[in-house]
Amino acid sequence: MNSAWEQSTHSPLLSVTCQVQFPTILKISRELPTFFQEQIRKDYPLFQPTQDRRGYRLGSQDSDHEILLLPDSLAVRTSRYTGWPPFQTQISEVVHALQVCYEPAFCARTSLRFQSLLRPTLYGFTKIQWAALINAKILGPFGLPGHKGQLQGSRHDVVVALPKSSDRFRFIHGFVQYREAKQAHQPGVPAYLLDQDYFTTQQLAWSDLFSTLDRFEQEARQFFRLCVTDQFHQAMAGKAA
Repeated sequence: MNSAWEQSTHSPLLSVTCQVQFPTILKISRELPTFFQEQIRKDYPLFQPTQDRRGYRLGSQDSDHEILLLPDSLAVRTSRYTGWPPFQTQISEVVHALQVCYEPAFCARTSLRFQSLLRPTLYGFTKIQWAALINAKILGPFGLPGHKGQLQGSRHDVVVALPKSSDRFRFIHGFVQYREAKQAHQPGVPAYLLDQDYFTTQQLAWSDLFSTLDRFEQEARQFFRLCVTDQFHQAMAGKAA
């Protein structure tokens, strides 16, 4: 599973984002986060206020990694996901800086979100047959035998309570037309969006943060694998070889 999701030449992952929310700290919006920046500036040298001037964005030199600091939340995002251990280390370092600089009382909510875009043409599929690539239960009516017509777009939004916990999973998925930035005026290429967002619904002690995120990451990997067929998975793994 990991080789296809994380190491493929054309990884389906668009971004991975971890967000933690906490009781509002007015100091964040009223003062420049000088001390916070110094804690992480080596890895995130780019700095700018948000448009509403309530928070701050800090980014890596290559713009692949970004932090969003707001009075009531902190988000760590990457568009170049190379695996859970390195991303977990990124989160840990940034959360440590938050605790040292602002001492938030507790974690009011945390989420881990994986956004993937499945583009069959990247993996050598010239004739796209979605029912052969994506689990029919994900496709729903579009996976029915004998279905005809060219799919232009769809959107499905569901929220599921995870077993034996108060955690939740929001799943947004559907067909989209994908265009490269340099091809804005060209016809879109059919693609399938998988947006997996795992989150807590109850207050969380900071000491329990990473065990919760570990659980979310495991759920995300397993669910992604269920969404694609063996044929699609093997094609992605082949691109990683």
